[in-house]
Amino acid sequence: MTNARPTRASLPVLEAAISTLRARRERGDLRAEIEVAGLAVLHLAARAYALGLYPPSDARMLCQLVLGLAEALPSCSDDRREVRA
Repeated sequence: MTNARPTRASLPVLEAAISTLRARRERGDLRAEIEVAGLAVLHLAARAYALGLYPPSDARMLCQLVLGLAEALPSCSDDRREVRA
């Protein structure tokens, strides 16, 4: 990523996704791996969008995917011991 100054305002859908993950983290309803990785990816996407390097359509899809993954994964990381179908 560059040290250039942002040229665009933030995208509301990215801010909402970041806020959603933070709220789930506060409640303890978020798996540790997705907390770290999901928030990092969303912050980088917000930076890339602000710099004009990432189209809004891709940012919206990324938000849906990250939030969907956070919803699909149980908050308990002990699920690795369970039998997988």
